[in-house]
Amino acid sequence: MTQGSANPFRTRTVLILVAAGFILALGFLLVSAYGDRIDRQRGNIPSPSSRFATGFYGLTKLVERAGGTVSMSGDPAARPERGILILTPNASTTPAEMEGALDEAAGPNAPVLVILPKWIAAPQRDNPRREQRVALLPADRIAALLAPLAEATVEREKPAPLIVRTSLPIPAFRPPASLQSLRGDKLYPLIAAPDGGAVLAEIPGKNIFILADPDLINNHGLSHRANARAALAMLAGLDPQAPGTVIFDTMLPYGSGGRNLLQLAFEPPFAGVSIALLIAVLLAGIATLVRFGPVRREQRAVPFGKAALIENIVSLARRARRTREGGDAYADAIRDWAARRLALPRTLQGEALDAQLDAIGTTSSYTAAAERVRGATTETELLHAAQALDDWRKEVKA
Repeated sequence: MTQGSANPFRTRTVLILVAAGFILALGFLLVSAYGDRIDRQRGNIPSPSSRFATGFYGLTKLVERAGGTVSMSGDPAARPERGILILTPNASTTPAEMEGALDEAAGPNAPVLVILPKWIAAPQRDNPRREQRVALLPADRIAALLAPLAEATVEREKPAPLIVRTSLPIPAFRPPASLQSLRGDKLYPLIAAPDGGAVLAEIPGKNIFILADPDLINNHGLSHRANARAALAMLAGLDPQAPGTVIFDTMLPYGSGGRNLLQLAFEPPFAGVSIALLIAVLLAGIATLVRFGPVRREQRAVPFGKAALIENIVSLARRARRTREGGDAYADAIRDWAARRLALPRTLQGEALDAQLDAIGTTSSYTAAAERVRGATTETELLHAAQALDDWRKEVKA
């Protein structure tokens, strides 16, 4: 691996990977903390946020576009004191849950509208965004939900073209193909079916109203303009003191739930601590990046090239403390080079060869420079003497 390829990632690439990992980790934590809420609201359980046929998302938008206000309440202690409270039990709601929701409803001045379930429905297999009605909910299960309020029986019939109106001055609903109604001694019908069953019933003295057939005001029912007009008039008639103010209970369709540790980390008062820890981590990362800089690459034990080879030889000689002994060998090497360069006879040896080299017309003599190299006692003196002898060699070479 070369020096340039020791680090295969650029700084920008690393920062992008770190940022992507942080975002994915944060998304994982959020989904782990609030995934159950997302799953509940995206399901086909009849609720104020469900857009399936049996849901009530259309009713919330209808009230808002008519100038009213809609709020979602999952905490009975935080509910407004004014406005009609709408409870939407479903097929899995138990009588105990229904009784608890009624006990925790708003005060006597705030009416409560209970919209009973009717269908067992499921998303379509080929198109999960649409819903198919599997079957009608058994009548005894609906009657069990009403047990905390009153004893009643559930009836279903094919109605006449219009529902008979009684006490409320509202337009007529367009009834579904199979109309669901109630009969009971403690139920006072405000909107009656053709056979006399209560489609919208009141429990006298409790300010509680029961809508027996949800198909009148759910998403499917509000697709008819007549039902939309009648739904707005009905809500205003049930709560004349605060018309247009609607409160949807979310505990029955979604459950009361409970905050886990991850939710506590993202919600007050611990959200401030989480933000402070996040800022501390970011500052620590920035400080680490600035302080230490780029990665320090490991050097080769034996680098490439002649210069590196010479440095290794010098390093070994220096460790062995034999650097000064190289002076004699260097002086002899320069003398042999000069003899070959000048084509001097091989018979010339020793002092005769030195005298012949001194006879060359150079600024300094070979003998003086060689004696300095041979007589050096320190590494510094040897370096200067070797430089002077190399200067003499350059004159001879020229």
